[in-house]
Amino acid sequence: MTLPSTISGADALERARRENETLYAVIKTVSSSLDLDRVLRGIVDIATDATGCHACFIYFVAGETLILRAASARYSRFVGKVSFGIDEGLTGWVARTKKPEFIRDNALSDPRMRYVPELEEERFQSMVAVPILAKAGDVIGVVVLHTEAPREFDDDVLNFLVHTASLVAGAIENAQLYEETRRRVDALTTLTQLSQALAAVTLREDLYDAVTRGARDLLGADACQIYRLDAETDELVLAGSDPADAPAPSARPGGTALVLELMRRANGRGRGGRRGAERALWPDLDENSLLAAPLVAGDEHLGILCCLRAGREYGDEDAELLGAVANQTAVGLKKAEVIERLTAENIVKDMFDALAAGSVATAEAKAREARCDLSRPHLFLHVERAPEAGADTPLWPELAGRVEARLRRACPRAFFDSRHDRMRVLAPVPTGQAVAAERLRRECEELAREERVVIGLSDLDRGGGNARRRMREAADAARIGRSLVAAGGAVSYDGLGAYKYLVHLELDQAPHDRYREAVEKLIEYDRRRGSRLFDTLEQFLTDRCSVTASARALYIHANTVRQRLDRIEHVSGLHLPEEDLLSLELALKLARLHRLRAGRG
Repeated sequence: MTLPSTISGADALERARRENETLYAVIKTVSSSLDLDRVLRGIVDIATDATGCHACFIYFVAGETLILRAASARYSRFVGKVSFGIDEGLTGWVARTKKPEFIRDNALSDPRMRYVPELEEERFQSMVAVPILAKAGDVIGVVVLHTEAPREFDDDVLNFLVHTASLVAGAIENAQLYEETRRRVDALTTLTQLSQALAAVTLREDLYDAVTRGARDLLGADACQIYRLDAETDELVLAGSDPADAPAPSARPGGTALVLELMRRANGRGRGGRRGAERALWPDLDENSLLAAPLVAGDEHLGILCCLRAGREYGDEDAELLGAVANQTAVGLKKAEVIERLTAENIVKDMFDALAAGSVATAEAKAREARCDLSRPHLFLHVERAPEAGADTPLWPELAGRVEARLRRACPRAFFDSRHDRMRVLAPVPTGQAVAAERLRRECEELAREERVVIGLSDLDRGGGNARRRMREAADAARIGRSLVAAGGAVSYDGLGAYKYLVHLELDQAPHDRYREAVEKLIEYDRRRGSRLFDTLEQFLTDRCSVTASARALYIHANTVRQRLDRIEHVSGLHLPEEDLLSLELALKLARLHRLRAGRG
């Protein structure tokens, strides 16, 4: 396109025709496809042919860097490999100033030049560079032409290249918009497929695998990891990783603080910078290569989901996608945990039912599924609402939940089977059995009084062979405890005394002898007079006929005990020093159990 300074009218007309044809070819090329690489290759070929130049190069601006995106066939192998700073060379100068420029001759001697040996720039005599400007005025690239001596570029070539660059800018923006749209569609399609995969997963381990693998593919990451928050230690613990050997964090900040910071950033209120939270976890890695999102379900902080990608910076779209995956992951985790809990509860229920039925083999199989070691020392608890719990005591479902939570703190390895009106518990006891069992009994006593429940405790045992009997012991202790500690308390089976022999005996099956008649007279007398002769006689016999001990237990004076004993003999017709006190005590306890069953306390 370089012509003599003096040209005829016919030559000028021909030249204008060729320029119009060239620009038409450019327009046809930029409008022929949304494939940006194809468009750029066509522009390079047209510019090379139209100007007769040695080489044409198109650079794209990426941050502070110029990257070769298209080149004449001779140099096409360097596309994507040649790059330099925006403050280097004539190309960088044009990108910074947004002004076209050319060097007529002796290009390498120009101080703005940066020598690129791969492009054989020592052969170039003349050079022209034009910025590619977006509609908003930002520089998105630079078109550069090189030619060898004795050829020199002139203003006509510069003007042609300016027109070409403006057309290329529209093509680039359209192609980028298309690429962005297609990328978002692909991302949403992948996200939908990942969502479907997560919805089908019911086990946490499978969920971890699906999430890390899917998020890694979705974001093109080198690695993806899930960290769960340990509520007790407030540490982030690696739960899943793809690949499995991805680098672990070099720092372990407080897990809750990190999750909260990620939440604040997701809501636009973050204080730690765009990657401040990730830097807290991976201080030795490039912050632009890191991206993390919080795993939150309602008010519960579950952990974080993070991706690592070297050499490429994450953008807002990536953060949005990872946030969407994290939200679905949190929901999936809660669903998996509910399923696992219900499954575990069913297994534990089956284990208790098998133990209660004496099906040892079945119980041991279920125990293995529930990860319950029956060979360890253990005892059984039986929990019921206390008869005198009071109107302000919660209904059983809520009460059972509170009792279970407190028992779990007292015995973290315990197994629970809660029914509509009672709860059965298998409580493992650590080494030092007697001491540990007594400590658990005391904790049960405090809990039962405060929550107003009755807790029966069995004797210690190992294995499943005697489990049926031990569970019956706990139930019997609770049954008798409803009478002994009606307002709430704990009763051990080995402390029941004579009650353990009477708990399954019905009153009409017991002998109707003089002792039973005497007890019935005392009960009737107490009912009419509002006295406590029955309780006094029972305590007196329990304390082996010690007036002093009975007075202390009943919180009355010893003389009052003696006066009541005289009244007892007068009402019942008994003479205590001469009676069979064992038979009398059994009659008293049987009468108390009968009153309990009849609902009279």
